[in-house]
Parts: sequence; C-alpha cells; structure tokens
Amino acid sequence: MGWLQQKKLMLILCIFVFVLAISGCGTVGQNKASGSGEGKGDNNSSAKIQYPMKAVTVVHGFKPGGGSDQLSQLVQPFLEKVLKQQFVNEYKPGASGAIACKEVMLSKPDGYTLTTLMAPTTILTALINPNAGYSMDGFVPIANIIFDPGVLLVSPDSKFQTIQDLLDYARKNPGQLKLADNGIGGDDWYNTTMIEKIAGLKFNHIPFEGDGPACQAAAGGHVDAASSNISIAAPLIKGGKLKALAVYTEERLSLIPETPTLKESGIDFVEGSYRGYMAPKGTPQEIIDILADGMEKVINDPTFKKACDDVNLQIKFMRGDAYKSFVDNKVKVLQQVVAEIKK
Repeated sequence: MGWLQQKKLMLILCIFVFVLAISGCGTVGQNKASGSGEGKGDNNSSAKIQYPMKAVTVVHGFKPGGGSDQLSQLVQPFLEKVLKQQFVNEYKPGASGAIACKEVMLSKPDGYTLTTLMAPTTILTALINPNAGYSMDGFVPIANIIFDPGVLLVSPDSKFQTIQDLLDYARKNPGQLKLADNGIGGDDWYNTTMIEKIAGLKFNHIPFEGDGPACQAAAGGHVDAASSNISIAAPLIKGGKLKALAVYTEERLSLIPETPTLKESGIDFVEGSYRGYMAPKGTPQEIIDILADGMEKVINDPTFKKACDDVNLQIKFMRGDAYKSFVDNKVKVLQQVVAEIKK
C-alpha cells in the first residue's frame, strides 16, 4: 500500500472514531437527562406504568344496596373523574362475601379487578368458614374510605328506654334478650358478641340477612333489640320508628347527641364497619399507589364530604403501611374471637 493510500485510510479511521465519540456523548447526555427525573415521584410512576388504560371492575360479595355497594356508589363517580376511567360494579353475593373474594384473589393482579374490604366482615368470613376459599394474605389493602359506627336499637315503645335498662335485664336473664344482628361473621354479630364478652352477658342472637331486616324486626317489636350501623338506622331513627340506646363510638354523634356511647355505660368498645378497597396479592405497588392517590383526592373533595354527611357516614381514610397495620391488627384480634367461639 502506498504512502498516499495509508494517509487516506488513517483519515477515514479518524473521522469514524470522531463520529462514534459524538454519538456516545449524546447517549450519555440523554441518560443523564432521563435519570435526573427519577426522583420526581409522579413523573417517574407515569413513565414506568400507564394505569388505568381501561375500565376497572369492582366485584361485590353482597347484593346492591348494602354497605359494600353504598361505598362504591359514593366513591367511584368521583374516582372516575380523578383517574379518567370507568369503574364498573359487578355483584356476586353469597357465602358472606366469600364468592367474590375468592374470585378476585385468584384474578390477574393487574389492577383491573378489585373488591371491597369490609372490616370486620371480610376478615371474619375467611376465619370462620374453612371453605371460604380465600385469606387476607391473598390481598393487598389499597385504602379505607368510610367508617360506619355501630348502634344499639329498640322500638320507641320498648320497655328498655335506656341502655342501662337493657343491660340490667340481660344480666338478670341470661340468654333471654332477643337481639337481631346480621348473623355469624357479620359486623353486627361481632359487635354484639364483643359487648357480651366485655360486659359478661349472654344474648339470644337472632340472625337476619342484612341490617335492614334486622332493624325492621326491632321496629316492629319482633325482637327486643337490634345492632346495626348508623347509616342504615338513621332514617328509621329520624322517622320515629327506632330508638337508639347507645352508639359504639368514642364520642356521641351529632346526629343523635342525646344517645350515650357504650363507654359511658362502662363498656369500653368502639366499633362499626370500616369500608375500603383491596386488590389481589402481586398487584404492582405503582398501581396500588395510583389508586390510593386517587382515593385520597376523592376524600378531600368538599362535594364528596357532603355526600358522606348526607348519608351519615364518617370519612376514615387510611392507606399504605397504616392501612396494612390496621388490617393485620384486626386479623389478630378476630383470630382470638373466632378461637373462643369455636371452643
């Protein structure tokens, strides 16, 4: 090869190396630019995952009109506006919610199939029924939205005009006081069982299929009393068809300020129905966060707050570690309760 040819070859090689160097610098610059945004939270999440890209199905284990449905009818119209996607309710009642929970637990963990977490009912069903087909370990809690306090009710013309009247009778007549609730595994059943345990009483539990029928039985004098949730009982209380003897809250409710708490009667018990959402285990944390972020925006909407007030529901928002800890603690407490009733 002649000297001139060698010189041309060296020139070509130099140009090639120079072009590679420029390209490499451009790539590095782009990587740094994209990396600099990784700590910006929402921007990074949206870069990792686009959700929701289609309608989300919420499977309910109870009939329309119950607490689970009430939660969705309140929350989801607002959530659709926040997340720009439709939330579709699907009802598969039966086995105290077990049918729906099992289906959702076994569904694809992609954020497009959710169910409600009704504490304590959802937890109790899995603990009491060995054939429930699901456990709380199979889910990821997303967020709790609502707390619906428990309340003890009688008909207005009942011989029990105060909570003390009822407690005294139950103490003197073990197993005689007919008390309506929503059956073994329901939140009302759990509440009255705990009242029995704490106060050293024994009731005659009369199970009904839901709060509504139980309240109607008390209003008609077919049972001595009923345990329900304030959102269900409020219209009947306001209409003079039921009288509230005690609420299961820390403080008296503004709705019925004349009604004492159980604590005021020496029964240290605060309970009701906690209502939130959960997804199948394995659902990406980014999706859980997107849903929880959306729900947090919903509960801060003044219109949503008013909607809850209108149906006598309290907002009790929990998410992340706080909600998981709450559920885990509930599981531990309810395991003990179930172990005792199975003895």
